Amino acid sequence: MISKLFLSGTALVGGVLFAAAVDEVAPPQQLQKIKTSAMPKEHSATPADDAQKLAEEEAESAETAERRISPDEEAIRLVDDSFVKAYEAGNAMAVAEHFTTDAEYVDETGTVFEGRAAIEASMKEFFEESPACKLQISAESIRTISPGVVVQDGSTLITRGEESAPCECQYTTVYVKVDGKWLIASVRDSAPRDLREHSVHLQQLGWLKGDWIDEGDDSIVNFSCEAADNGNFLMRKFTIVIGGEEAMSGTQRIGWDPLTGKLRTWIFDSEGGYGEGLWHRDEENDRWVLKTTGVTADGETASSTSLYTFVNDHTMTWQSVDHEITGVQQPDSDIITIVRHSAGPAPAIAADQNAPAGR
Repeated sequence: MISKLFLSGTALVGGVLFAAAVDEVAPPQQLQKIKTSAMPKEHSATPADDAQKLAEEEAESAETAERRISPDEEAIRLVDDSFVKAYEAGNAMAVAEHFTTDAEYVDETGTVFEGRAAIEASMKEFFEESPACKLQISAESIRTISPGVVVQDGSTLITRGEESAPCECQYTTVYVKVDGKWLIASVRDSAPRDLREHSVHLQQLGWLKGDWIDEGDDSIVNFSCEAADNGNFLMRKFTIVIGGEEAMSGTQRIGWDPLTGKLRTWIFDSEGGYGEGLWHRDEENDRWVLKTTGVTADGETASSTSLYTFVNDHTMTWQSVDHEITGVQQPDSDIITIVRHSAGPAPAIAADQNAPAGR
């Protein structure tokens, strides 16, 4: 039976113990029928309809006019673009030139940097410690307070590669026009409101992303992993091919559990089996451990421990140990080497998958 074969480790899925149910979709004919029945019936236009349409168009036109970007806002957005380019180039002097000579910058920890020179020195030190940073500025509002003074509120996201979690901040920036040029007079950073760190914690397993394959003597297991739902989950999809035919498929969803403070996984297979488990980092042996429990499609309880070891950007190893089905101990699997589908470039992964978060 495929379920038994699968769970015993004969058909490997790189640590995924159960496969996923496939969502059903309506046949094309039925889908077209649903769409057709949902379409409104045509009717002849009346003078009242024309008047209502004209009023709606006028209201929309007025709303569009209100949303037009003011010259000040357009200028500030250009300054933001210039700031991002200088920041991502790691050019501390170019970044500092966006500030007035007596500007003040207060970071999210409350540290104050006074003057353009101090800001440049701080940025130089930061770029030396964290090269090749990416900066994303999301402006929430840009308000002209008085001629030559603009206040901007928004958030920033700093990314320092796969080895570090991104750093998100809320900010308030005061711009002033000096000799016809907009410069930053003041910046105050703060921790983001309602911060949820699901995606931050999930980056510890970011090295799982990509397309992977394990080729055995009589089976091939393909699985892919990608971010889902705004980066708050990792979704792993897999298929098991035996004798040239697909024997099973499924999904494994990985996410941060704020209740337990751990990375949790949910697994579903195409035959109806399911399971869940928790990940933890085994620092001593430099590997990740996933302990799962579940139920096969035949209603049998199952549990196992999967050991994942990152080798390099294109290689990982996996082993199943402490595997039981209905209380009967199963033999440990061999240590399996799993490789990426292609030899194309992959994100650099640091040896320490628990590297501290950004700034």
